[in-house]
Amino acid sequence: FQEVYKRHGKDFNFLKQHSLSHAIEDFMSKGTSCNMNTCVGEGFQQEVEKMYQKTNGKNAEHQIALQDENEEAMARIKMAVNEWHRNQEDPGVEEEERTLIALANQVLPGHWTLGSPENHHPSHQIRLEQHIQVCLFFFLMSAYLKCLQIEQCKVIYVKYQSKVDWQSSRDILHCNPQFHNAPRFDCIIYETNDNPIAMGELCFVFRCHLLGNAAIDLAMVRLFRKTSWQPNTRMDCPIREKMPATTASFVTLEHIVHSTLLCPIFGGKAGMHYIIDCVDEDMYL
Repeated sequence: FQEVYKRHGKDFNFLKQHSLSHAIEDFMSKGTSCNMNTCVGEGFQQEVEKMYQKTNGKNAEHQIALQDENEEAMARIKMAVNEWHRNQEDPGVEEEERTLIALANQVLPGHWTLGSPENHHPSHQIRLEQHIQVCLFFFLMSAYLKCLQIEQCKVIYVKYQSKVDWQSSRDILHCNPQFHNAPRFDCIIYETNDNPIAMGELCFVFRCHLLGNAAIDLAMVRLFRKTSWQPNTRMDCPIREKMPATTASFVTLEHIVHSTLLCPIFGGKAGMHYIIDCVDEDMYL
């Protein structure tokens, strides 16, 4: 090393190079190399490698920076939600000090502020002397029915990010009784409070125009539920049972993830469908 230093001006006396002289001894005595044979911060390369694998290889540095920003934002949101839950569960906190969860779709604040909230409850669990559920229904009907305008739509364009290549894509969902002279009602995956991959069939898509140029986009969905019934051919097929049309439910479009493909089972129990999770070009030949 001294000769190389004098001739080329290169100094090899640094930690990573110095550890090589002890490598044989470390392997014989410990079965592994010394833990401090890498530079400080070099372990960050593993995290960057995972982020790089989520990119398409083009302009990867910018995509990695966006991923890092998203992870930081999600961490901050989760910390805020966890802090809110701890605040609600703490019996020592006064009611006036409890805070509401911020509304994500609140554009313009009103001239009022709510405070001292209770835990969330479905409307049917609230029992008051005034029968709040019935009164609320009649109030909404009388106050908004006259000014409510419904605009029917036949197509939904949904933007989503693929979990295979992390590329943004667009899905086209049809809800049309006369699509090229044939009815077409696509199936969707949507999120609920207790099921992140709930499935349903589009029945009616519309936009409700309210007072003050406000609007809400909704879809009436015929639900699919899990079932214990299995065909005789295979025992590991994911099966869903289509619920009756009378059990249709309304879903806000912000909860729709993308489309899904369900195939009815012929010769079996009525209403049963396979979940097709693998599609290739041969199916369309």
